[in-house]
Amino acid sequence: MLVTHFFKVYSQWRWPNPVMLCSIVDDKLGFLVWNPCKNQNDRTHQMPIITPAYPSVNSSYNVSKSTLRVMNEQFQFGNKICEEIDQNKASWSALFEPYQFFDSYKNFLKVSIVANDADDLRILKGWVESRLRLLTLLIEWDTNGMLQCHPNPTEYIDSSKQRPHRFFFLGLRRKEGFKVEEEQQFDLQETIEEFKDRVNVFRSWRPGMDFFISHVLRKQLPSFVFPEGYRKPQPSQQTTPQIFEKGFNGKKCSGGSLERKLKIKMVF
Repeated sequence: MLVTHFFKVYSQWRWPNPVMLCSIVDDKLGFLVWNPCKNQNDRTHQMPIITPAYPSVNSSYNVSKSTLRVMNEQFQFGNKICEEIDQNKASWSALFEPYQFFDSYKNFLKVSIVANDADDLRILKGWVESRLRLLTLLIEWDTNGMLQCHPNPTEYIDSSKQRPHRFFFLGLRRKEGFKVEEEQQFDLQETIEEFKDRVNVFRSWRPGMDFFISHVLRKQLPSFVFPEGYRKPQPSQQTTPQIFEKGFNGKKCSGGSLERKLKIKMVF
């Protein structure tokens, strides 16, 4: 079975060994060809999957260490399900169960995007969304890989709000293998500021456009992110983390002033 073979192969694949359908050929026509021996940027690729036609390039250049971890976990999970299917211990429907993103993490970054009308929202959302990969990389770099970030591509709407808006969520997790320190914190102030600078090169800002980033725990997630429209019951806890929300066009926001720092207290 092709599906079973797929998960078996890629659950054992040793990245960054490239996946190639044929040998790479450089026809010397002036185009850059994927070659980690010559090109420094190609050496940083986490999951190279090389296109077969000239010029051969890495079709998955945007995979980070964090997102590679997520895919490796799903390859392992898919392979396990396929083995159970072969043993008549599971059905094919188990392989297509939706991924429970919000049950997989305890800490999240919420990205809020707002505008005065639908057209402005579409423009700003497209720009910010295209930069979320950069935010993932910045978090990895600034925490020396200790904090990994999983962006959820699904966009969410709060039906109780009248102003055009969208929300995105990114799951945060400490890298496996590091000792957990009590009340461990990651200060992402400089990371967010750098991300702000990258986003602010946008040349089509209009009045009313804005976006915010805040840290939320799983128990603080809004009900609109759940398919059923309500939050699953969670054990009550006494400790409530500080949450700061920052606007990036120089305005003061509901979560705190621009002078406050976004410090994330990790709960595991």
